[in-house]
Amino acid sequence: MADPTLHIGFNPAPNTQALLDRAVVPKGIDLKIQNRFGEGFDNVGARHRAIIAGELDGGELSLSSFILARLRGVALRALPVFLSRRFRLRCMYCRAASPLKHPSELAGKKATVHRYNATTPVWLKGILQNEYGVKPQDIEWLVAEPDIAEEAFHPPPSEVRVRFIPDPRTREHAVELVERGEIDAALEPYPDLSANPKFRCLLQDSRKAEEDYFRRTGAYTLNHVLVLREAIVNRHPQIVESMLAAFREADATADRYRSEKQKEEAAWERKVMGGDFAYSLKKGPARRSVETLLQYQIQQGILDRTPDIEGMFFPQALDL
Repeated sequence: MADPTLHIGFNPAPNTQALLDRAVVPKGIDLKIQNRFGEGFDNVGARHRAIIAGELDGGELSLSSFILARLRGVALRALPVFLSRRFRLRCMYCRAASPLKHPSELAGKKATVHRYNATTPVWLKGILQNEYGVKPQDIEWLVAEPDIAEEAFHPPPSEVRVRFIPDPRTREHAVELVERGEIDAALEPYPDLSANPKFRCLLQDSRKAEEDYFRRTGAYTLNHVLVLREAIVNRHPQIVESMLAAFREADATADRYRSEKQKEEAAWERKVMGGDFAYSLKKGPARRSVETLLQYQIQQGILDRTPDIEGMFFPQALDL
């Protein structure tokens, strides 16, 4: 009998590159990988929309969007494989000439996020409120993408101001508006911003802030999770164990594909967390991280109730 074919989409990164170059191959699966879905910064958002719409068998999905889609009845479940993960306090940017000196000064200001309910914005809104005393209703939010109707369970509370940026409504244009001083800050995970001399991080020592945040909360800002459609797993339940094993193996080879700067960053993260990050809800910070994200979603009025964490994942993956 031929191996089942699985069409998934995910981002090329050191922790997935071994799957892309086939140094790691999941057993018993004919894996077809897609990594281009849109242009520019929208490639990620376009992938999320394709997975939620059922155009693929699964792939790398925004954790916040997955939670919201599943509560809406979309037949996806996750494996404890968190593909995009990085401390995010460093992802609060302003233009280099801005008078802003600290995240606590964002009250009364304008900030852009690519989608209001996307995972990085949920994390950063939660961090702003709980660490720096700035609530979502204290900021005017300008977004590039209309995720509220598509991915959210319901729109944000009425006291929260959210509006679209002017045309062209792209993530790149939102960054340009920050550069021109028309928006005060960008809460975005784009590496290009950290390397752009026209921008600076709102935190003078983001590493220290991230280390302190992890030690206080136990939460690591997870962004994307690997999901599969329930229908294909119902037909081929063995693919869960095979995919989990393959992604764990690929993650273990990540240093082969990292630059020296990326290796140094990965070593610092291991030091902060006390070891390698584990694709598991039973060891390491993953479960506490998901719990914290859910708390922030409740706090921000994105969720009405806290879903059962185990129920979001394939049960056969939880004990592996």
